[in-house]
Amino acid sequence: MPPPLIVGVDGSDASLAAAEWAGREAAATGRNLRLVHVRPEGLWILAGDERAEEAELQALHAMTGLAAELRRVHPGLRVDIEPVTGPVDLMLLRSADADGGTLVLGTRGSGGFQALMLGSAAQSVAARSQRPVVLVPSRAAAAEPGYRVVVGVDPGCDCRPVLDFGLGYAQDHGVVLRAVHAWQPPLLWGAGPVQPGEAERRELERHHAVALHDAVTAAHHRFPAAETTTAELAGDPAAVLVEEAEKASLLVVGRRRHRPVSALGPVVHAVLHHAPCPVAVVPHW
Repeated sequence: MPPPLIVGVDGSDASLAAAEWAGREAAATGRNLRLVHVRPEGLWILAGDERAEEAELQALHAMTGLAAELRRVHPGLRVDIEPVTGPVDLMLLRSADADGGTLVLGTRGSGGFQALMLGSAAQSVAARSQRPVVLVPSRAAAAEPGYRVVVGVDPGCDCRPVLDFGLGYAQDHGVVLRAVHAWQPPLLWGAGPVQPGEAERRELERHHAVALHDAVTAAHHRFPAAETTTAELAGDPAAVLVEEAEKASLLVVGRRRHRPVSALGPVVHAVLHHAPCPVAVVPHW
């Protein structure tokens, strides 16, 4: 049995969209689904507080109703519910670590800052998780599935976990994997007194194409049924990936583990704010 999908739900439209997306994904791949609602500690410390008890019952009732609706839409899907108490990001991380599951979160929480597409809890979890985290924009849940999965690849690092996640998704769903390496020309090319010639440009392009092809080929044998294409494109990496993801079911990007725990990196952060489809953030090296 593959590891479950774990959805953080807080009653917001974004978390409901995440649960809807995860329900379809779990049903399509034979996974179980677990809905986790985290009750922040500071709001639940007064024993006997009728308002707190009522809110807790309402949250449990809402989770039960959501689980029943997902089972109705996807007959045979196993959906468990798990109410827990503690810091939101920490409890979600623990839920994923407990059984190696993939976290699925909405990109806007219930905090009320509607201009911020990425909620603070989602950002913290994505930046710290040792497991893949899929972040689902509200608009993406009801959208028609795309015909490919786009994977941002940096051949200069160990990108195997990122490619494996994308290839597994492509193989499970019968879609094409498009591995994209976005690179920027050296700064000196734009600032130097002598611009590079056509031969230099072609050689650099060939270098990036070979590196991307080698990385995809090395990973492809583990998922032989997946169809793959590659593209090495010059330009800002975040802008390139967002544009490539326009017709995608999923965009997969890597997060470097050695960054500070609160940092996603500029490319991942920009992609999460602007991508039109769900984004999987996969930790690597």
